[in-house]
Amino acid sequence: MAHAQPVADTALAEADNVEITVDTVARDLPGQGAGAAAEDVLADAVVSDVLEFRGSGISTLAAQERDVRVDVREASGDSAFGVAIVTAPTGSEENPYAWLFAAEYRGGDWTVGLEGTEEFSSILADSTLLAEEERETVAASTDPERVRTAAYTGVGLPFAIGTYQVMTSGPHGFSSGYPYSSVDFSGGDRAVRAARGGYAYSLCTGWTRVIHDNGYSTDYYHLENYQWLPGNNVGVGHYLGSQGNSVCAGGSSTGAHVHFALRAYSDPNAAGWYVALHGRTLGGWTFVEGAAYGGYAYRNGVGTVYPGGAMYNYGF
Repeated sequence: MAHAQPVADTALAEADNVEITVDTVARDLPGQGAGAAAEDVLADAVVSDVLEFRGSGISTLAAQERDVRVDVREASGDSAFGVAIVTAPTGSEENPYAWLFAAEYRGGDWTVGLEGTEEFSSILADSTLLAEEERETVAASTDPERVRTAAYTGVGLPFAIGTYQVMTSGPHGFSSGYPYSSVDFSGGDRAVRAARGGYAYSLCTGWTRVIHDNGYSTDYYHLENYQWLPGNNVGVGHYLGSQGNSVCAGGSSTGAHVHFALRAYSDPNAAGWYVALHGRTLGGWTFVEGAAYGGYAYRNGVGTVYPGGAMYNYGF
């Protein structure tokens, strides 16, 4: 999405009650001015895309007591790559939203693509910021041909294959409401591990996203004893951290656990690109939603697991 002028002159001027924070790598960026001024212009463009993508404005964020973080992880020449986070109030039932972003300076303006959009993939396709295999895997995340059938995801569970953890909560939203994309796990050895191989990105300290090679990605929130992963190529079962109560971007947590969520960019009905677990199979179990945090998971020939029950990870 192209921007005719930096939104610092418009939307961000209304941000009296919304904190816009910018973290950047120590590299010069093109734009109006140098150093912090150029960083702010890029941040403005990213924030503008975030607001458009969410269908909201600065005033809406202020009413929800949310802030925006723009973290530029890589920058070289006319390209940049990073993470954009819309925080949630700490202690609330809401959770934050986050996207990777790719940006390119064209004709005096930044063009920004948020993760899961065609613009994101298009910018990455010509970028030199990421290694070729990483770039291709992440850029292809919008390819609907990579997503398998609704029932079989090719994704496991967020702990070691061949072990048990307790499903403390059944399908529910990553934040409040639909889609019911998430389940909570605790117990066992408390280690949280990648449910499938892919490229792992630390969104903030305690929140990791792994982008897989099949069109899906998985989120892991509330992690402690955390491994910082700035785009590492990880295998299934890679250690990400331990179950905890971290709320690095807001929200709440009661009792150490991992908040595990499924995303699929090819699903046009997925709010924020999270997708419902209902009818999908992960770790050998097919999930069925009921009331939020209720529902169950079943496996033919084995039985049914309800919230509070131990679940075995059969892999993917």
